[in-house]
Amino acid sequence: MHTSFIKTSVLGLTVAASSLFAEATYAPHKYQQNDWFAEFGGNTSMYVNPASIAETDQLEFSAAFFSSISGEASQEYVSLTFPMDYKHTLGFSFFENGASIDGGKSYGEYAFMFGYAYNLFQLVSLGVDLSVLYINQFDDVKQLTVGTDVGVSFNPLASSKLGYLLIGVALQNVVQPGVSTENGDGGFSFVTPGFFGADRDDAYIIPANLNVSLFYRGLNRSLEAKIEFSFIDIFHNDAEGGEGFNLETSFTLTYYLSPHLGVRGRFTKEGYFVAGATVNVKDVSIFRYLSLDLEMSHDDLYAKKNRGFIWAVKITSRFGDTREEKIGEERYRRLKIEPENDYRAAMRLYLNRQFLEAAYAFGKVQTKYPAFHLVDQAAFYKAKSFENLRMHKAAKSVYEDAIKRYPQSDQKAKYHFQLMNIDYKEGKYTEAMAKYQNIAQKFGESDVKADADYIAGQIKFEQGLYQESVDLLAAILPGNANYFYARYTMGIAYSRLGKWEEAENCFRDITEQQYSNQSEQDLQDAARVKLGHIYFSGEKADIAAAAQMYGQVQAGSPVYDEAMLGIAWSFLKVNKPDEAMKPAQWIISNLPESFLVSEAYLVQGYCYFMKKEYKKAAASLEQAEKKTEKPAVSVASRDSARQAYDAMQGEFDSVQVQALDLARQLPTPRVQSKREALRPTFDKANQAIEDYAAFTQRALQSDRFESNRKRILEDAGFTLATVRTKMGQGETSSEAAQELEELEDLE
Repeated sequence: MHTSFIKTSVLGLTVAASSLFAEATYAPHKYQQNDWFAEFGGNTSMYVNPASIAETDQLEFSAAFFSSISGEASQEYVSLTFPMDYKHTLGFSFFENGASIDGGKSYGEYAFMFGYAYNLFQLVSLGVDLSVLYINQFDDVKQLTVGTDVGVSFNPLASSKLGYLLIGVALQNVVQPGVSTENGDGGFSFVTPGFFGADRDDAYIIPANLNVSLFYRGLNRSLEAKIEFSFIDIFHNDAEGGEGFNLETSFTLTYYLSPHLGVRGRFTKEGYFVAGATVNVKDVSIFRYLSLDLEMSHDDLYAKKNRGFIWAVKITSRFGDTREEKIGEERYRRLKIEPENDYRAAMRLYLNRQFLEAAYAFGKVQTKYPAFHLVDQAAFYKAKSFENLRMHKAAKSVYEDAIKRYPQSDQKAKYHFQLMNIDYKEGKYTEAMAKYQNIAQKFGESDVKADADYIAGQIKFEQGLYQESVDLLAAILPGNANYFYARYTMGIAYSRLGKWEEAENCFRDITEQQYSNQSEQDLQDAARVKLGHIYFSGEKADIAAAAQMYGQVQAGSPVYDEAMLGIAWSFLKVNKPDEAMKPAQWIISNLPESFLVSEAYLVQGYCYFMKKEYKKAAASLEQAEKKTEKPAVSVASRDSARQAYDAMQGEFDSVQVQALDLARQLPTPRVQSKREALRPTFDKANQAIEDYAAFTQRALQSDRFESNRKRILEDAGFTLATVRTKMGQGETSSEAAQELEELEDLE
């Protein structure tokens, strides 16, 4: 039992012993030092040195019972230690000590200890405990008191070769429990503790002791040795009697015959020999370790103490994860599981096209987990999120920062490519091609090279350098994400170079590949339309093959209107006006905003002309002229849209700066409130940018339509004049045949 508790037997068990055993006498300087339980080096020995519980590696429970052969004097305890991490350990112990007189009233002590140890650094630990002691003296005096111990342990040696050495120094009863010496009336009282041996008339102050302990384990863990020096009553008060500052020692030696069985010999502080054995098993059921100690002695071996045979049994169990396992799991969670969960959450936002939220989420991964193995990818997708929001200024800043921050990353080539891609999107072709040359030199063997080739090929195409464009795009092979797009651009380039066979091969390559997403499927439909045009307009026109290609385009495709118009022309070409009119009328009815509506009216006018329904033909041809005369996107509307965009651009740049700054911060409540406050401004600016982008796309389509404007106006005007002539003058059969022949020679 703990010195501070056992020492209360001065008034308790010593009194009982005086009645039971004739030779017992009171000596204030002599206290029972029950080191049967108090084994320094054991993980639950908080009552020897509270710092020693720092050696606990996993949750440990122990219980012990000590008794004389008669069972009239005994003590029991249970103890629990809980390691929290590398630094902190908590401990709890409960002791019960008591004896009865001739089967009558009993004397009892009930002690609760709450301990804490802190691993100051690798070799040194500090410990403190709070002792709460309840004493019941034969139901006459019931009292509660408290005390405190402090200790330090030092581990200078821990190796498989030299063994394990632990040294401890503890000051027991820095705060000294007080035991009332007044006569009791059966009531309950709290006894104020004492300090430094202070003299008290109302209570006996349990002495403070200095314990110096050593524990060694060696010989391949087969030998354990413990020695303790206890300096008793170091703050001696002469009024208590005795000499004070007495030295008591004990020595314990345990030898393991096998890893699971050991024999033990101990010479106690009370001066008698104890023999015992210990047996243990490991990894059984819920227990990681389970041991049973049995010890026994006869305390009359050297001096008559009249207790005779005494014995103790102790069980110790360890279960749960070790410190290393718990901390390893926590580190694994912190360094891998948590960042991976946050990374996946960010990626879900990205795939759901919630790009601003994704930028913030990837920013959290980058800021909170700088050692995470995917942090460079988080930076990439953070920038891509900004890029998808057309926030090019923020995206460029992230890419440039990532190049500096992750110089060894396999994402580095992608960072450089995305910077090139942003320049391309912004029409900065000179800057983009300079970056392309850098990529070709430094990352020529990487997967990014093909992507850079694609962008460079697109730039050359838009600059009208069609052969150079083809040369760059030809290197992009099936399996590359840009293959469909590269082949399509090559087909257009060859068409503009007049190389129809090469153009046909490029478009056919696209139709023969298996698409993997909607965009590639749309490109396949566009390639079918282009093939249809080649078959329709070639030197050896194949109208049936053209119609077949047009017919393979599915409804809902972006080029469905163009395919329908191609079918109409095909039927018109083979003199089937009724079949030709149906797709033309479908375009007019269902796609009134299409740029092809004017040509659909032209086809419809031709059909009516062939059917000699001249009034309807005139109306259709007039609509064809009307819808072709003015550009779909006027110069005035372009100027207005540009002015609105320029006015919003400054605000959008400010939003980018703020969003980028917020993406670099952890999502604290303060940061979250700032993000929410920015959202309305962002939505307004972003909508303006998106509207302008949509307008620009329509303006581009309008520009592309300009090449057909003159043809449609001329064809519609000529045919309308012919129709009006027919309506005003009548016609002869020979004249009608001549007009029909001329019409059949048209597109």
